[in-house]
Amino acid sequence: MDIIPSEPYITVLPILVVLGALVFVVLLLILALLLRGGQVISRKTGGALAVTVALMVLFSGLWCAFLSPPVTYTEYKDSLYRNISVEGQSSWNYTTEMLKGDTMDGSVSLAMILEGQRSIVDNKTSPTFNLFIYDPDGNTVWSQINVTYSYFTVKALKPGLYEIKIHNPNTQAINGYVSFYVQGKVTLRPLEPLGQWLSLISLPILGLGVWASGIYPRPKKETASA
Repeated sequence: MDIIPSEPYITVLPILVVLGALVFVVLLLILALLLRGGQVISRKTGGALAVTVALMVLFSGLWCAFLSPPVTYTEYKDSLYRNISVEGQSSWNYTTEMLKGDTMDGSVSLAMILEGQRSIVDNKTSPTFNLFIYDPDGNTVWSQINVTYSYFTVKALKPGLYEIKIHNPNTQAINGYVSFYVQGKVTLRPLEPLGQWLSLISLPILGLGVWASGIYPRPKKETASA
């Protein structure tokens, strides 16, 4: 089973926005260091800068994971291209799994008669087949009777196994060709993995910055009175 996206689903603009924001933060940090005239920054100042950077990275990660623009692409879930032979008064069956909203497009064509071809041609008659498609509850969602060619489109209204049944009502065996594919729409956020990564790396930086800046100072031990 191949999964082939029908269109690119990673846009360049959101990535550029995130990278631009990170570069802007780095430039602000460099500017702050230059304005201090080359002095060595204190632990509290460094901690405050670390907290600022960590929060910027964290908010960027949360935006990527939950607020970045979603995109939708087509996923091909199952396909079949096969020559089939169906004996007289018998059927050929195939099942495929579909989710709600998936679409199955396909066709069935009669190629030739395997037995008794000469007598049928002389009588100027041609064989036919019956096509049925059933949903997971066994209800018929598509049917065509006594045809030599059929093109079908079925949209799944419920998830489960859908069955394709080709019945040969003739006494002679028939040979045909079956082709179909199942496709569905998938919606995702391309920047979600980047957001998860940014959020993860921001947490230890945030913790280190809070400790260094002294936002939550450690309680002093009380000295025993003489």
